Amino acid sequence: MSSSSLSPTAGRTSGSDGDSAADTHRREKRRLSNRESARRSRLRKQQHLDELVQEVARLQADNARVGARAADIASQYTRVEQENTVLRARAAELGDRLRSVNEVLRLVEEFSGVAMDIQEEMPADDPLLRPWQLPYPAAAMPIGAPHMLHY
Repeated sequence: MSSSSLSPTAGRTSGSDGDSAADTHRREKRRLSNRESARRSRLRKQQHLDELVQEVARLQADNARVGARAADIASQYTRVEQENTVLRARAAELGDRLRSVNEVLRLVEEFSGVAMDIQEEMPADDPLLRPWQLPYPAAAMPIGAPHMLHY
């Protein structure tokens, strides 16, 4: 086969130069249209990439804030846990002291004959001795106080 039989203008007569120019014009117009379409596609892709980069930056900043807040809460938790340990030790010490005082009062009562009001145990209704039970309803707790939760 000859190369002329493969060309798009192969069955045309040599007198159709106007058609060849029209085909060339159409191809050029199509080429320009494709270039413009590719340019718009690249712009959309770049815009999408820019938006994703901004979202990554925003999410990284949010993540840093959340991490800092978590570290702050963990620090507060550790501090409160240490305070609770000290308070529990103090409560145990005071309980021991109360038992010692009660023993002394029993001796005084025994030898003097005067009735002493001896409290055998710490009062059961003391909310400080039951840290797992709140002394007031949960709804009345000042959880949302601005000084308790700060960001």
